[in-house]
Amino acid sequence: MKKILVFFVILVVSIAIPLAWADKASAEKSIPIRYGTDLPPHLPPVVGQHWWADAVTKKTEGRVKVQMYPARSLSTQAGSLQNVLAGVADMYMLSSAVYRKFFPITSLNGLPGAGFPDDTLEANTAHMNTFFELLRRFPAAGAEFNDFGDMFFYVIYSEAYLISKGKRIRLPADVKGLKVGSNGIRLELMEKLGAAPVPDIPPMAYEKLQTGVTQATFAAISAFYDFQLFEVSDYVLDVPFGASGHPIVINKNTWNKISPREQQIMKELAVEGSKRSHIALADLNRKAWQVMIDKGMRTTATKEERQLWENEFKAIQEDWIARNEAAGVKNAREIFNFWKSAADKEWAKQ
Repeated sequence: MKKILVFFVILVVSIAIPLAWADKASAEKSIPIRYGTDLPPHLPPVVGQHWWADAVTKKTEGRVKVQMYPARSLSTQAGSLQNVLAGVADMYMLSSAVYRKFFPITSLNGLPGAGFPDDTLEANTAHMNTFFELLRRFPAAGAEFNDFGDMFFYVIYSEAYLISKGKRIRLPADVKGLKVGSNGIRLELMEKLGAAPVPDIPPMAYEKLQTGVTQATFAAISAFYDFQLFEVSDYVLDVPFGASGHPIVINKNTWNKISPREQQIMKELAVEGSKRSHIALADLNRKAWQVMIDKGMRTTATKEERQLWENEFKAIQEDWIARNEAAGVKNAREIFNFWKSAADKEWAKQ
């Protein structure tokens, strides 16, 4: 009986040890991806990313495990770029408006007058495709992402519009003396027009408008709806002031740990993930504009008024070209014309 018991123990151990080794090997092969965003998971720009995270984990059978960290739970936007480079975060949805000095070329989507329409899937897809074509066609643009793994995700967050409280804004001269919230190059535009620019992002805009820290602010029309900014403002000028692009970057070391097979799965699923976000964004944009119309908040610029804004935009665009040429980008004008032509083509379809 004793011999049988000893044999049984040996048998169990002989089975358990290989299984434990197999489990350990499997765990070692599983690559965790910590993916951070600023936004809650229900907002349009990230709904497709949350779908993608689940899909990648399932499709790779856990060999790549993508864990989402929404609403700045992994990092703030201000620290996100350095955190990805340092490996504190594996992926992050960056804001090109916040990091335009780091991405001086590929942040050109934020230039007033150079953005894409955003209320159809087709326009949002064209914006995304133009971004990737920009990286392929112009080496200086692609080089801005050399410190990261391959680029396969780019999501937009709509055109920015000027929202105001107490005063209806129609002309560039109307912002003089106003405290206007913004980020990116729109801050420079407001300062040029005699406004008092205040650093601002949509999640913080409600409180600033409510307390008088700002009297106006720039926000995507979808963000205007998401963050209920219509509760603390009165008017929206329907002149587009540039978009906010979101290049989603991945730490290079993390990317290099992933097998080519799994990398390809991640890229293939990104197509559907982007589509889901862009459909949700287009739907919300149309819904948000209808709310503005129903509340009598939409201010439609006349042809003459729009031309005055376009004149100001042109000066900002020329300054962007001059800055990049001075930095050694000899074909900066060609790059801008490529982008602007693609954007104008989409606007012509509206």
